[in-house]
Amino acid sequence: MKVPMTELQDRVSNLQGILQKRGIEGALLVQRADTLYYTGTAQNVHIYIPREGTPVVLAYRDFARARQESSWEVKQLVGMSKIPQYIQEAELPLPGILGLELDVLPVNQYERYRKLFPDVIIVDISTEVRLQRSVKSTWELARLEESAQIHPKILEYAKEVLYEGIKEVEFEGLLAGKARALGHGGYVRMRGFDSEFHVGEIISGARATVNSCFDGPVTGQGISIAHPSGASMSQIKLGEPIVVDMVTAVHGYQIDQTRILSLGPLSKELIQAYEVAREVEERIRLALIPGRIAGEIYEDILTWVRENTPYEDNFMGYGTSRVRFVGHGVGLELDELPTISKGSKEVLKTGMVIAIEPKFVFPGVGVVGIEDTLVVESEMGARYLSITPRELVIL
Repeated sequence: MKVPMTELQDRVSNLQGILQKRGIEGALLVQRADTLYYTGTAQNVHIYIPREGTPVVLAYRDFARARQESSWEVKQLVGMSKIPQYIQEAELPLPGILGLELDVLPVNQYERYRKLFPDVIIVDISTEVRLQRSVKSTWELARLEESAQIHPKILEYAKEVLYEGIKEVEFEGLLAGKARALGHGGYVRMRGFDSEFHVGEIISGARATVNSCFDGPVTGQGISIAHPSGASMSQIKLGEPIVVDMVTAVHGYQIDQTRILSLGPLSKELIQAYEVAREVEERIRLALIPGRIAGEIYEDILTWVRENTPYEDNFMGYGTSRVRFVGHGVGLELDELPTISKGSKEVLKTGMVIAIEPKFVFPGVGVVGIEDTLVVESEMGARYLSITPRELVIL
């Protein structure tokens, strides 16, 4: 599916308005999610967006595919040293102030751009780009809704293939294969430095409470020191909660969702904690109102859990490994803005898409919780994009 030209024009026009307000004469973007957003292709491209006028799209590899996939005119990039020349050939002035994605650019890449534009003042444009991308258009929401269609089918398939003694990695592999067969693109893009993710966290019992390097409330044991999160080689047992935390992407747009399964009944405490997680999720949903400050929602939720449940010490992890958020933006990347997190100053806007994930971690026992992807819309709270039933699945 080709991104409509009107969609790309709106995105570029919105960024140009930001450039004008900040007094930046142009932005040179190269990070994959950003260039996909503004060009409509995930090929290896640079896009130079001037403060006014038509952007310059330069494709290194693959030029033929980029030209076919993007609605902009695409020129072949034969060498980075020629980027200033391409800008001038497009009858655009070389910028005096240039915006780069300094949150993700390697230092050596930055130094190359600095040499290409020796008399230019370089500033960071990454926050403005990320904030723009946090508000989804009608076209983007339609892609997210397509992605959400995959999850109920995965859950039904999980019920068919789950059995006592199956290895976590085998169960994960079956679900990942089913997701791919249903149209999941396979890439889970993340922006954070050194962030690694695949299809999700398919983990069970006490292994789900094992902490690791990934910045999430549930990480899992993994299969080795080199791959220290996610599913392990251990077998799934009766009576333990199974966390199915999966990401699917259609045309690049990701839905993040968690459901809890078990073979046989769970303890009363785990069932009670799961129902509390569902209530917390609904409270967050109702709080996701345009104009609210994300960090204030986070504090309100922590206060409610502390004053109304016995699970404060188990909420969003435990001990020193507790995370300081209950939700994060999703879209072309899994770690987009806004975050419903401690100290966040981001103001919610209509069209922001957020995955909220209240989870309770019981060391040595297991994890229960839920995660859904929603879109901020009105004073009535956010609307669910996730469509999978939210009940515990006990087989």
